[in-house]
Amino acid sequence: MSVRNVKIRFNLDKENDRRAYDYLQGAEKSYSKAVISVICGFMELSERTATEDAFLERVISTIREEVGKSNPLGGLLQFVQTPPAQTPAEKENNAETEETVLAFLDSF
Repeated sequence: MSVRNVKIRFNLDKENDRRAYDYLQGAEKSYSKAVISVICGFMELSERTATEDAFLERVISTIREEVGKSNPLGGLLQFVQTPPAQTPAEKENNAETEETVLAFLDSF
């Protein structure tokens, strides 16, 4: 039988250490079994999370690729996007155009 002895210390002035110590004190099984159970549970959760994150990333990249291939909005997306900044000359031209449009509407 191969048994390893590991010493663990808790600094009760630190919140996480105190919580872990309190957990062990209230555990219905031996310290060794409680620590082994928690470590194995953490490792399984960590591996599952990594697998789920990789799967989610593949789904997101596939969706991005497919949306990039076929623009389902048929060019309507450009109307929703914010327009690029205008130069002072373009702003002046737009102001003149607006005045012309308003003058035309006033003629009715």
